[in-house]
Amino acid sequence: MSASRFGTLAALTTVFALSFSFTPTANAKLKEGAEFPTLVSAPFPGAPKVDAAKLMKAKVVIVDFWASWCEPCKIELPALNALHKKYKGKVMIVGINVDDDINEAKSFLKEHGVSFPLAYDKDKKMVNTLEISTMPTSFILSEGKIVKIHSGFRAGDEKKIEEEIRSLLKK
Repeated sequence: MSASRFGTLAALTTVFALSFSFTPTANAKLKEGAEFPTLVSAPFPGAPKVDAAKLMKAKVVIVDFWASWCEPCKIELPALNALHKKYKGKVMIVGINVDDDINEAKSFLKEHGVSFPLAYDKDKKMVNTLEISTMPTSFILSEGKIVKIHSGFRAGDEKKIEEEIRSLLKK
């Protein structure tokens, strides 16, 4: 094999291997259809307290884990907020912040404010329990069971989420 072909093959092999070895998994434990664990996060300062018992009984719930340093969260939170306003009273959305410093989250929210309830996973109990390694990660629940897991967010994903909401509301 010539040196240039070998170099190209080595580069492609490295890119291919890196794309798999560093692709984070939303969570290793929970799968669609599983019961979602009880939320053990602290209230977010200045936000309404999340009623975990009510969440587990609701027909459609989105539990979203986000962070101020997360670039996709800058697109996702406003999209979820629009869905919250559109489906108010039918869909419950809860945002769970995972920042180390709550002040960074507060600063982020000044620019990307939301009207849905927030919680703070200060000690990363939920993130560790769910083995979340990608921000944002959202769980769509129905009556306490995981219906769909979304890892990451790209423009247009809100359309998929809305389709999933509509489908669950029809049931």
